[in-house]
Amino acid sequence: MKKTVYVITGVIALALTGSVLAQQGGGRGMSSMDTDGNGTIEKSEFAAMFDKRFAETDANNDGISLDEYKAKSEADRAARNARRAERRAENSERDAERDAERLQKRFDGLDADNDGKVSADEYKAAGERMFDRMDRNNDGILNDRRDRGDRGNRRGNRRGSNDQKT
Repeated sequence: MKKTVYVITGVIALALTGSVLAQQGGGRGMSSMDTDGNGTIEKSEFAAMFDKRFAETDANNDGISLDEYKAKSEADRAARNARRAERRAENSERDAERDAERLQKRFDGLDADNDGKVSADEYKAAGERMFDRMDRNNDGILNDRRDRGDRGNRRGNRRGSNDQKT
């Protein structure tokens, strides 16, 4: 019986700790518990975090009921999701800026005379440069990636050990 109580207590403590660590604001992970900023978390700091967490969860000061525990868990989840959405929005803005820079760079590479427009000749020249970069063996033919090398071994004309041509 004692062993069961210890196991259950341990599971609850781990669940609370994981929830607390994920929920902590102002810092990331365990660093948010380092209240004196010395780079370590003393037992007193950890206990203070647990006391704070208990007070936040126990809404009516009579012990944590299942409903209170669920409510706190849902509030923590909502806060995590809000932080994730904020990070995604920030990343999206950075991605849009990066995409705009790349687009400008590609356009500038096409606009050889820098007049702000890409003529048909400039576009064609860019295509020829691209073809030449892709034609790794300089034979004037772009080969399927799987068929690079011996041109006699192209798809539909493969020579294997069982189907040699005579």
